[in-house]
Amino acid sequence: MSEQAASRRPTRYRVARLALGLVTFVPTLLALLEQGPTLADRPVYDLLIRDVLPRATVDDEVVFVDIDDGSLGDLDQRWPIPRLMWARLVRQIAQFQPSAIALDAFFPERSSKGEVELALSVADRLRDDGLDLTPEGKTLADDLDLQAGLRDADRQLAKAIADAGNVVLGIADGGTTAGALAAAELPELPPIPGVPDHVTPTLSYQTPRGNIPELTMSARTQAGLHVPYSQDGIIRRYGYVARAGRRNVASLALAAAQVAHPDKAKVLGSRALSVDGGLPLLRWVPTEKIRRVRLSDILDAQPGDEALARALKGRIVFVGVSAVGAADRRQTPLRSDLPGTYVHINATFNLLHTEFTGSEGRLEHGLTIFAAVLALLLYIAWARVGSSSVVVFSAVGLALVWGGVAAVGLYQGWLVPSVPVLLGILVPMGGELVLRANSAEAARQQIRSAFQQYLSPAVVEELVADPDKLRLGGRRREITAFFSDVAGFTSISEALDPADLTALLNEYLGAMTDVILEEGGTVDKYIGDAIVAMFGAPLDQPDHAERAVRAALRCRQRLAELRPQWVARGWPEVGARIGVNSGVAVVGNMGSAQRFDYTMLGDTVNLAARLEGANKAYGIELMIGEKTAALVRDSFVLRELDKIRVKGKQQGVAVFEPVAQAGAADPETARRISEFAIGLTAWRGREWEVARSRFQSAANLGDEPAKVFLARLETIVQDPPGPDWDGVYEMKTK
Repeated sequence: MSEQAASRRPTRYRVARLALGLVTFVPTLLALLEQGPTLADRPVYDLLIRDVLPRATVDDEVVFVDIDDGSLGDLDQRWPIPRLMWARLVRQIAQFQPSAIALDAFFPERSSKGEVELALSVADRLRDDGLDLTPEGKTLADDLDLQAGLRDADRQLAKAIADAGNVVLGIADGGTTAGALAAAELPELPPIPGVPDHVTPTLSYQTPRGNIPELTMSARTQAGLHVPYSQDGIIRRYGYVARAGRRNVASLALAAAQVAHPDKAKVLGSRALSVDGGLPLLRWVPTEKIRRVRLSDILDAQPGDEALARALKGRIVFVGVSAVGAADRRQTPLRSDLPGTYVHINATFNLLHTEFTGSEGRLEHGLTIFAAVLALLLYIAWARVGSSSVVVFSAVGLALVWGGVAAVGLYQGWLVPSVPVLLGILVPMGGELVLRANSAEAARQQIRSAFQQYLSPAVVEELVADPDKLRLGGRRREITAFFSDVAGFTSISEALDPADLTALLNEYLGAMTDVILEEGGTVDKYIGDAIVAMFGAPLDQPDHAERAVRAALRCRQRLAELRPQWVARGWPEVGARIGVNSGVAVVGNMGSAQRFDYTMLGDTVNLAARLEGANKAYGIELMIGEKTAALVRDSFVLRELDKIRVKGKQQGVAVFEPVAQAGAADPETARRISEFAIGLTAWRGREWEVARSRFQSAANLGDEPAKVFLARLETIVQDPPGPDWDGVYEMKTK
């Protein structure tokens, strides 16, 4: 047993090393499938952004006009502010000549006009031709018209926007914005300078909604307000361009920058798409460094206010809300409650100063792949290193180097996976140390593998955990029985000397057993060159039939691979026949208290043995029963061979041949089994000539069962069966 353990130890050690080798690069390569930062990298990335890396460039070109809680209190207002106040706010800002006014707001519905409509109705009645309108009445009607116009909030806001000439209004996404947005369908959007119409951005609006027509026609342009979130609800990226309907729409940051710099509009548009397809990672600006003006300061300002003129003239003005009641707070790496307008402002600074962080470019992907390959090569090198200290120092050294690469990358504006790469370095290091430190345990495991020559590892572990299962007795359960036997073994044994015969048999049984165990089967016993195995016991396996058929196909394939090697040694060609059958059997430990086997008994088992022998009559290597076929027909290409009556049984059973995994049969094989199936149907319908034609077609393609039926046809045509013929073929031998 010690020699067997010694022989198996290198194999198991190599398997463990192979698994650890996969760990070196699989997490890193999987990171390429996820838009960075990856799930594992996000905490580290947020920490670096918040506490380590320098902030993005900020200047005084952008100003935030803040509708804050203090201003609302001073003005005795609540959010949302009246539309007439919006009109007044736009007029007040416009008088100081900013380069652009970006409203982080959305006006999809008309404001209430009850008193306006009443005033206009009274004026119309005064002017009615049926009334004798006095000069006083005419003056009153004109005054009512004037007052109605002054109180028409939509009209006043539209006029203020039109007079300003540089206002950018928002567009919302009905798929992500709460509330009813049925009003204000989105009009046709103009092209974005520097952004070709054929470009399809990653960000898409499901149901884009614009503003009411009066405001839309008055605004310089409309821009998208939606900002995408990561899966954890944190805003890390900004979409400068989104798809809305049939056209692209610029974000609020891009549109505001292009309105403020019309001479650089195309350059800004191209720049917005230059990193990660227009969806780069933001580089953040400290909120305290962004110039901020309160709403009340704007509304209370007098014409010519020098302080406001210095703050607003020639600058991009973003109007947004930070009041708590507005619920416009966003979670970002910088802050967990950042007012939403600051996100657009940060994106504007990034765009104006070309400060993005990308993760989807060739550089980032190339470095990621290089790190994975380097970690794998390092792990392979450890196999030749005897010192564990060298393993530790090399792994830690590479991890530190990669940590430096990741940090420098963020400084330079490109993001590469850090945690997946570090896991791919440090986890295999730990695994390697465990393998080395637990060599004694590995030796014990290899001794236990002596039992696994007969039982699957899972079975051995269950028996070790529950020794009561070794007690005598059995129980009925559904299993799949597997019988295999070498074809013509007597002739083979006569052709070889005992040493070669023993070597051949050991290699054959070892290879077949490995396949059976890999599929979760339990080897019941060896009977000379025969293998008896079961699937579905002692552990429950709902897919026991699929496992057994897959094992049979793999055994056939493995034998085909070994056969040329044996022939090259001067040994005979070896073939094997396999019978598989599913059903209820008695399974358990049978024997005496001194000697017993875990085995199976019953008709299901006996039929599997008969099917193994029945292969010979049809010139094939693999036959399964009809219960097995019913259980696996969705997973494998099967063909019905015949209905047979095995020796010792009165009832005929349908038998099948598994040809290949589902969808894996080549065209010639598919045609061959199709011709055979048509021939078999004709055979059972006594259409002898049709059967002959189809069987001959299949036989021409090398089909052995078709040749068997052609031989039967020669007899049956000369002596046709009687009316009670059921098409069942009776097997004369076991």
